[in-house]
Amino acid sequence: MSNKIDVNMKIQSSFEGPSQSYYQTKTRFEEILKNKLGVSIGASSGYSVGGASDLSNLSSSSTNKYGVATSVNSLYDNVRLSSGASASAIDEKLKGTDLEGLGASFVKAESDYGVNAWFLTGVAILESGYGTSKIALDKNNLFGFQAYDATPYASAATFSTKSESIDYVAKYLSEAYLTPGGTYYNGTSVDSIGQRYATDQNWSSKVKKIMANLLSA
Repeated sequence: MSNKIDVNMKIQSSFEGPSQSYYQTKTRFEEILKNKLGVSIGASSGYSVGGASDLSNLSSSSTNKYGVATSVNSLYDNVRLSSGASASAIDEKLKGTDLEGLGASFVKAESDYGVNAWFLTGVAILESGYGTSKIALDKNNLFGFQAYDATPYASAATFSTKSESIDYVAKYLSEAYLTPGGTYYNGTSVDSIGQRYATDQNWSSKVKKIMANLLSA
């Protein structure tokens, strides 16, 4: 299958199929989630944060050092909300990972396309295992873009840089998922995006839990 980007195709999660990328990076990804974000992985429920089964302790957060001026739940409900984040704030959370130094790209993508930078960062972390997946390493594809379940590595789009991946997918999300009348528009919440974005039924809860840890003071 050609790697040419087809904007009419639904994005699939790069972690859905039995790809070589998944098996090579799963252990490292889980270690990073646990050690850097406090996200543990249970056998039945998938991801848990700080040992808790809910995020109620973050539901009424005020402005913190990462630029969150509204409750975390508000960001879950509308990823069009401005993050207020600086590039350095995001880079602080990505320090020591393969995504380090991309804070400016996430912030610029939000400015250009109106997609919350923390949401974009959370999706990139989940889909690429902090930039360690084979698709991310070989193709600069941080979002599993076009990594269809049957042929995740072969079909995944290739980008010249990781920043190009962020820019392209942010634009695609804005136009296809977050604009009324867009091909996959279903609302602006993380949950509504997840219903159309990936085949993993737990995708949105995983993204929200990663976001919760990114946004914790």
